[in-house]
Amino acid sequence: MRDPPLRRLKTIVSKVCFVLALLPALAASQESALVGEWLLWLAQGNARRPAYGILMIEPSGGSVNVYIDGGPVNLLALEDDRIRFDFDWTDVGDRVHLSILEGVLADGVLTGTVTEDGESRGAWRATPKPLPESPPPAPDPADFTGIWGGPAIISKYSFDQTEAGREAQAAYDLTIDDPILRCVSDGLMRMSHGPFDIEIVEGRGRIFVLHEDLHEVRRIHLDGRTFPDGIDDAHLSMGYSIGRWEGSTLVVETRGLKRAVWDAAGMPFNAGAVVTERWYLDDDGNLHVEFSLSDPINYHRPILMHQVRERLPDDSEIGEYSCDPHAFYRGLQLDGRLEEYWGRSQNRL
Repeated sequence: MRDPPLRRLKTIVSKVCFVLALLPALAASQESALVGEWLLWLAQGNARRPAYGILMIEPSGGSVNVYIDGGPVNLLALEDDRIRFDFDWTDVGDRVHLSILEGVLADGVLTGTVTEDGESRGAWRATPKPLPESPPPAPDPADFTGIWGGPAIISKYSFDQTEAGREAQAAYDLTIDDPILRCVSDGLMRMSHGPFDIEIVEGRGRIFVLHEDLHEVRRIHLDGRTFPDGIDDAHLSMGYSIGRWEGSTLVVETRGLKRAVWDAAGMPFNAGAVVTERWYLDDDGNLHVEFSLSDPINYHRPILMHQVRERLPDDSEIGEYSCDPHAFYRGLQLDGRLEEYWGRSQNRL
């Protein structure tokens, strides 16, 4: 016997409600495969070399938000296990580019192609980032000593700045405020991802990082000390760094940094910002350093960076770095900008 009309209507409504109830779960199921933190690899980074970064995909309603190195990018398409988004970045000449990344998830790995203005820039891959072990494994120090070549990075251009961050960057004039123009250290963050070699030396309870750039020296204390009182007001170029071993990964926290910019475009960070790093060697002996810069005054999200350096031969040497500020001041004089420079002391880093 066939259902009367009212019973059939109730049955249809019931089935529709059941399907609608499943939709959020289905959407969440679709999202869950892509949502997470990924180690991003590009076949061609900002110097046409392979480079690494951090890809984060976060749920947002029925879709996702995408970030690279902590900076937002535009989601262009999301369908099942396929995703398409753009990526703004700068090359070694500080020119801004926009690439399109399109990929598919298979066997837990995102792979795809990169294009710019319709032309190929090679492949990309993203693998899930493992979470730090809890509790941390017993110390098993790795050997980082030696000379390491310039880092491979992807140089994301725009970030999720606060109003204060946007104002600070707008006030920065890279032709006159950049500290390296007058041969002054450009600080931990910018120096760490600049195109220069570093040498790592281990001492008694310390790791020394000797930078080719301006011959800056950084000390990472490994003797179990805590941060000195008032460290956030120390205003140090390289900050005060304390490290600990979690297995063969060196975890470093740095405080006491002075106000500075961390890239050539003048992205600011305030005194009181905290930098956390994780150093480790991969199976090929390359040095990976993951950076996280937390500065809630200037950014809604931490700035992330993942760099990779290759160990150079044992007979390598750190090159001589020559810097004379005379040309900078003489140029300002010839352009009639010396008075402008003296009047911008509040912007001097």
